[in-house]
Amino acid sequence: MRNSKLSPRRISRSLAVQGIYHFQTNPKSVSEIEDYLQNSNDELFAKANYELLHFLLDMVTTNFAASLDLYSNYSSREINDIQPIEKSVLAIAAIELKNSISVPAPVIINEAIELAKLYGGEDSFKFVNGLVDKLANELRKTEMEHFRNNPRVKSVK
Repeated sequence: MRNSKLSPRRISRSLAVQGIYHFQTNPKSVSEIEDYLQNSNDELFAKANYELLHFLLDMVTTNFAASLDLYSNYSSREINDIQPIEKSVLAIAAIELKNSISVPAPVIINEAIELAKLYGGEDSFKFVNGLVDKLANELRKTEMEHFRNNPRVKSVK
């Protein structure tokens, strides 16, 4: 990953995707996942927003199945049929949509798309975009309506 222009928050989300992928294949505690990420990505880890990274890893590992279940009404694919990287991105987006109200929903959607492009298969970003957008419309209906009606507005006041 080229990290010269990435924000600390994007780096944190990117590391979280890697950590959640690792968690799916080798369940460990959050501190063990953080150690793994730091040891395998020390330079990138140093540029991350540690508080966001820790929050995402903690919330997603604790609520992994529940965060993916939020998408069950929107996907024609069974959760077990979704690739682990896509699951990681979807779980992170669900946690942020539910718990990070200060982050605008369109930002969360865009971040999920960018992470899916970076780590997922050729068209996984389309799949992720469709699901995260639908979940955002459910969880943050008023905010999403506001952004649709005022696309140039940066935040809801």
